[in-house]
Amino acid sequence: MAINPDKIYNVKNRSAGTVSYRLPELGVRRVFAVGEVKRIKYSELEALAYIEGGRRLMLDYLQIEDPEATRDLGIPTETEYWMSEEQIIDLLQHGSYEAFLDCLDFAPDGVVDLVKKYAISLPLNDMKKRQAIKDKTGFDVTQALKNLEPDEEKPPVKTAETAKQSASEPTAAPTRRVTNTNYKIINKN
Repeated sequence: MAINPDKIYNVKNRSAGTVSYRLPELGVRRVFAVGEVKRIKYSELEALAYIEGGRRLMLDYLQIEDPEATRDLGIPTETEYWMSEEQIIDLLQHGSYEAFLDCLDFAPDGVVDLVKKYAISLPLNDMKKRQAIKDKTGFDVTQALKNLEPDEEKPPVKTAETAKQSASEPTAAPTRRVTNTNYKIINKN
């Protein structure tokens, strides 16, 4: 069954970054901020599917919130394609390890980006899941969290060089060292 080209669908940027595309023949340039939802006609989505990388963009980063449209556009969807941010957070905090591994294996890149983002912002306390993220994506959640910690306040270490520098630094207004100069002052008057 063909879809009406004027039917409008919600399309959401579900990645952790900005997503954009251009369709010069339609005079369209779209920029999606993180989490932004736009209402887009099916005819535009169809045109996007025909440009190089368009289907990949809709599969990995843009979520078309209607199974009928994704099926008609030829976008293969797994269960993880339909995950919302709340479901990703729930999977990180309460989901089984096996379901989490399935998410890392079958989810689109945008969902994996959100998994990494929420693993930092929550933070993710399950060390097995942290290790799975590192093994599957190369992203080290533990190290990223360490990098976010403030540096400990340590007293400055006095070395011979720093002691010499601080001793030579003036503490008051400078005073003359030489009082007798050998310069001849010439007055032109």
